[in-house]
Formats: sequence, structure tokens, C-alpha cells
Amino acid sequence: MRRILWWLGLGALAWLAVGCQTGARPAAAPALADLVRGYEREVTPYYPFTASEQRLRAYDRVLANDIGEAWRTGMLAICTRYRDGLRRVDAAALGDGERVTYDVFAFRLDTCVTGFQFPWHLLPVNQGGFTWPSRFPIMGAGRGQHPFKTTRNYEDFLGRIDGFVTWMDTAVANMREGLERGITQPRVLMERVLPQLDAQIVDDPETSVFYEPLRNFPPSIDGETRRRLTAQYVDAIQHKIVPAYRRLRAFIATEYLPRCRTTDGFGALPDGRAWYASTVRFATTTSLTPDEIHVVGLSEVTRIRAAMSTLRAEIAAAGESPPPRHRTIDDLLQGYALLRADVDAALPRLFGRLPKAGFEIRPIEAFRERSMPSSYESPSPDGTRAGVFYLNSADVRSPGGAGVYRSLYLHETVPGHHLQIALQRENTSLPGFRRFGSYVAFTEGWALYAESLGVELGVYSNRWDHLGMLGGELFRAMRLVVDTGLHAKGWTREQAIQYLGHLGGSTADSEREVERYMAWPGQALGYKIGQLRILALRRKAEAALGSSFDVRAFHDELLRDGAMPLDALEAKMERWLSRRGP
Repeated sequence: MRRILWWLGLGALAWLAVGCQTGARPAAAPALADLVRGYEREVTPYYPFTASEQRLRAYDRVLANDIGEAWRTGMLAICTRYRDGLRRVDAAALGDGERVTYDVFAFRLDTCVTGFQFPWHLLPVNQGGFTWPSRFPIMGAGRGQHPFKTTRNYEDFLGRIDGFVTWMDTAVANMREGLERGITQPRVLMERVLPQLDAQIVDDPETSVFYEPLRNFPPSIDGETRRRLTAQYVDAIQHKIVPAYRRLRAFIATEYLPRCRTTDGFGALPDGRAWYASTVRFATTTSLTPDEIHVVGLSEVTRIRAAMSTLRAEIAAAGESPPPRHRTIDDLLQGYALLRADVDAALPRLFGRLPKAGFEIRPIEAFRERSMPSSYESPSPDGTRAGVFYLNSADVRSPGGAGVYRSLYLHETVPGHHLQIALQRENTSLPGFRRFGSYVAFTEGWALYAESLGVELGVYSNRWDHLGMLGGELFRAMRLVVDTGLHAKGWTREQAIQYLGHLGGSTADSEREVERYMAWPGQALGYKIGQLRILALRRKAEAALGSSFDVRAFHDELLRDGAMPLDALEAKMERWLSRRGP
């Protein structure tokens, strides 16, 4: 880390020297391409997993301590400096492709700088499955970004274990500081964390998920090397990983929980309303306020409920039976396999470009099942690691069994997350920060829009499937109400759970969702706001182009340049529409 800071410090001094020489003329406006190249070079050490996916092998042993002071100070300096440089670029003189890069870059740098105004590093751990204590075991089991195909892969992961231990100890120090400053997670969230930590605290290393790669050595690794690596991993599990989990668990149980806040929303934190407003800006990539989003949510809830009432009446009149339920994981996975075949056959009707990378469907591990909803993990850029649709299959053990949720599949895989993200990662013409960047409003807005494409794909074979799609859309509309209610209007956790309960799901489902919003404020807003903007863009294109509107061309153009802020997307699609003509 010292080397990184030294290098960044030299870069900062060199930059300042250009404009600070006595009597020097003002520096010429930098070229956009030069700024992008400089930025990507400087941030590479800060994002080692992205660097690894770009085949920069020097970073394969690194897990960045992104909650540490050195990381935060360095990133803020980079973002500030490049934002100043970008402001000197004449955006009006750029071509279409460069203008997209400019718009995305400007948003990225602005939100980077403003994000460091708030102490996110004091809230490093939550129950949602997206922080290192719950993510690292997935990776260590060989089911994440880090590959276990060569001897070097195994040796490199030992370095990442060292980085993980540093991160865990920093988390404890940061949370201790948060206690002193009155910035803590809600108590109920941290109670959910303890069982997740307990699952990783084992006496026998062979029962640890981190032992799994040792059970699955590739044939290319010889016996002597296997024995050496096994000894190193057993030592790391016993003396590094498990002790790190023990330290974090002991701190949370004995020091943190007794002093955790009993309030639920960000509004209760110091400067919490401004903090939440910044998350809303980041998640929606719009200037909408929490109050405005709350109103949009209420309006959408009313509209969707009316559509569902009409559909239920039609189902009752026709006497349609609901789809079958499944009571084993194997049967459930087979049901999704049949749906997958139908979707794959229909995709070319709506898309001219499809990704090369594949994906698999995998049930969520038992230790994450209680707090982790179904989700998606991206493939490697070269397609050697498939994407993963993590399916929460807990319902198979319920009295009613589990259904194949068609809209969920479309959301998480194709034409939703997998199609969009894999295409973006396979587009080598994009700058790295765009190729691997993500914006909730675009990514989740697209995935929610993709759910509605089930009608055009012909995979909502009956009214029940269509009703399920509307139910999912209603859920996302209610998220607008609940998230803003919790963090901007003083709602309690219980009020939010009661409101979501009108969906008709279990209390446990409502609790899990509300607690997710408590831990990750603003993120749930991107789905519906993004979907509404994408729908508006399509309607505008249909109206402008009339009979010449080509849905495949529209979808291909929308996804061509990867994820981006909604304002940048609207400007890009406006330019595309003007080129198409009436």
C-alpha cells in the first residue's frame, strides 16, 4: 500500500507541477482519451479484481482494503484531480462515441468525490451478502471471481487471504470508530450477521468452505504440489481465516451489538438526510428527490394494482389453474431448464446481438439463504467463467413448495442481467471503466424492463405468468415507497414490513427485503426509475419511427455502449433517433 501511495503522490505532484510553474501559460485543455487512459492507469491498483479480469496478473494476489484510510485518501485525490481535468474538455466538440464516454466519466467522478463526503467506511459489514465476510467464502470455495485452475491460482489466493484478514481487522477498527461517532448499523441487521460469521468459524479445516478447492485440484497439479498447497491452505484456514472471523464475531457480539442504534432509517444518522439524498442521486442517476420518488411509487402502485385486479377477474372467469409447484431442488431446477430452452429459442426475435458467455443456475448456499435473495454474478470477460444465477430455493421446503418464477428468470439471466452485462464485458472497444462499470438505474432498470419482454417472447404462456410479472413490478413500485419511507419519512422497520405485507408474501420475505433496504439505502430505487425511463425511450422511438421502428435495432442500440447514467442514455438515444430519421 505504501508503494501505491508513493506512486500516486508522484502522479499528483507531476499534475500540479504543470500548472504551478512560475510564469507558465495555462495548460491546454487535455484530450479526453488521455484523461481516460491516465485515470484507468491510476485506479488499477484500487480495483484488483477488475485488473485481474483484464489479465493484469500482478494483481491476482491482491484484495484491496477499500475501507482503509490509504485507499479512501488515494481514490478521493484521483477523482478530484481528474474531475478538474475533465471540466476543461470542450464537450460540445466531441463526437457521439466520445460524448458518451465524457458523460459517463463526468458522472463517475462527481459521485466519487461526493460519495467520500459521507463515512461509508464506518458501516463496512451488513447482512445482505455484498460485504467481504459473506462474499469471500464464495470466492474461497471456488465459486467466485478467483479461478482455481493452476498452481499459481492457488498460490495467488493465499495472498488474497492476507488482504482479507487486513480488511476484517480494519472493519473492526472502523466500526469501533463508528460507535464513538454515533454511526452504526441497526441492531437487527447485525443480529442477522452473527449466524453468517458462525458458519465460517470451524474447528476442523476440512469442514471449511475454503477447503473446497483442495477437493477439486485440476489434473495438471502433481501430487507433491497438492500436498504443499494443502498444508498452506490448512494453515491459512486455522491461523488466518478462522481467527479473523472469530475476532469480528467477538467484537460484534460483545462491543457493537449492545451499542447499535435501535432506529431503522438513514435519517437517524448524523447528517443522515443529506447522506441518503446522495445515495438516491447515485442509485437513480437522476435529480429526483426522495419526496418525488415517493409520489412516483404511490402512483405506480395504484396503476399496477388496478391491472392486477382486472387480470385476476379474467383468471377467475376462465377458471385457469395456477402453474405447478416443486418440492425438491432438482425438480425446481428442471423447471427452470425447460423455461431456459423456450427463452433461448425466442431471443433472436428481439435481439440482434447476443453474448458469447454462458451462465449456470445455482441454488444459494444454506448459510446465505436466510438473508440473501436470488441474484446474479457476472461472467469473466473472456467467457471462461460462466455467469451465475443464484436461486433462493428455500420455498421448496415450505408447505406450498416453490414455483418457477418466469419473470425472475428473465430479470436475472436473459434478456436481463446476463445478456446486458455479458455483452458489455465482451465489448473490448469500451474504456475499462465503462466496460466493467455498473449503474443501478440502468442495470436493474433494464432487468425489470426485460421482465415485461416475456409477453413478446411468448414465455408467459397463461394469465398466471402475466400476473406474476405484474406482481414483480408491483413489488418494485412498492420499493420506491418503502425505501424513501424508511430513510426520508421516518418509517420504522415494522411499518415498512406491514406495507410490503400487502403483496401477500410471507412475513419472512417482507422482513428480508426491508432489512436489505435498511442496509443498502437507495439501491432499491434504481429498478423502477430505470424501467420507467427505458419504457419512455421505447415509446418515444415507436412514436417517432412509426412503422419503421425495429425493436431489435432499438434494443441493440440501448445496450451497445454498456451501462451508463440515465441522463447519458437519454442523450445517446436521442442522437440515435435523430440519425434514424422519421
